[in-house]
Amino acid sequence: MEIPHQNIESENTHSWLLHFPVMFFAAVMGIGGFTLVVGKALRVFELSRYVWIFDALTILSVALFCGIVLIYLAKIIRHYSAFLQELKHPVRINFFAAISVSTLIVLMLSRSLPLGFALGLFYFGAFLQLVFSLYVVRFWFVNEMQQKMANPAWFIPIVGNLIVPLAGMSLNLQNQNESLIPLEILIFYFGMGSFFWILLNAALLIRLVFGENLPQKFLPTLFIFIAPPSVFGLDILVLFEGYARFAPIYGIVEESVYFGFAYFYGIASASFSVALFFMLLMISLFRVFTKLKFALSWWAFTFPTSAFTLCALELFVQGGSAFYMYLGFFGVVLNAIIVTIVAWHTFLAMKRKEICVLEQ
Repeated sequence: MEIPHQNIESENTHSWLLHFPVMFFAAVMGIGGFTLVVGKALRVFELSRYVWIFDALTILSVALFCGIVLIYLAKIIRHYSAFLQELKHPVRINFFAAISVSTLIVLMLSRSLPLGFALGLFYFGAFLQLVFSLYVVRFWFVNEMQQKMANPAWFIPIVGNLIVPLAGMSLNLQNQNESLIPLEILIFYFGMGSFFWILLNAALLIRLVFGENLPQKFLPTLFIFIAPPSVFGLDILVLFEGYARFAPIYGIVEESVYFGFAYFYGIASASFSVALFFMLLMISLFRVFTKLKFALSWWAFTFPTSAFTLCALELFVQGGSAFYMYLGFFGVVLNAIIVTIVAWHTFLAMKRKEICVLEQ
């Protein structure tokens, strides 16, 4: 289902800015997520001499984010009606949450930001995420949604809520003497994301099994099934580890907190197992994906792979299992290959002017 274009300014139908899609923020999620993976891998495998790779990717991610933000703001100003149509599109509406997720990823990458600015960026990203979540769910409630409209892109606003606790704990753990972001706020987003992930996961599986097949260009979004269980597992590990560190602030005996760690580690492992199943399922569909014509939806291959890898590496760090170490190494290699391929095809498509054009 495409955006109807009959109301878009006819004199500007060939303007690339008019057709600049919000899906471009998925590229920030992809490259930013890969940058987080590189930083995590360098720390886990003690490869500090290659930290320049992480620094270079961080600069690229931040520059890409700022550039896309400026371009999309220009689109809003110059082609406001096109922006409104995108905001009301039953598929593209879900990609607006990529803006808030990208903001939070950039925050996690930029560890040298002044504290006040970092806090402001966190609350801005978290507020945007809440606004987009409310808007998307309200859109589902108010409009008549057909089963064929459902696709894995609906997970993006949900995964965004699960990213907020990671960004918040990243700030908290950088300042170990105080809990800058209240855990109650992080738990709010964690609970909201977990609730809708479970419901949407069931609804989307029913649609995929019993409904119409996904259009070819949306097939890469199947990879998004990997992201929610991966980020959920990360949230469990990071939130609980951070909660143990800040337990005295809440008057809780630390021994009892650490005693329960094995329980939460088991939950995180089980959640990651769901992500692993979907990763294996996607690998089994390899031939299907190789036949696809390039579209911006290919960026859906990238961030879920990053989330999978980060969760595997964190499970290895906190549990010491070689099984998760090998999966983490596999994820790093796979993530690097996928990001390189998708970025190269995006560059070629831009060079051939196949992106930012009127879709038929």
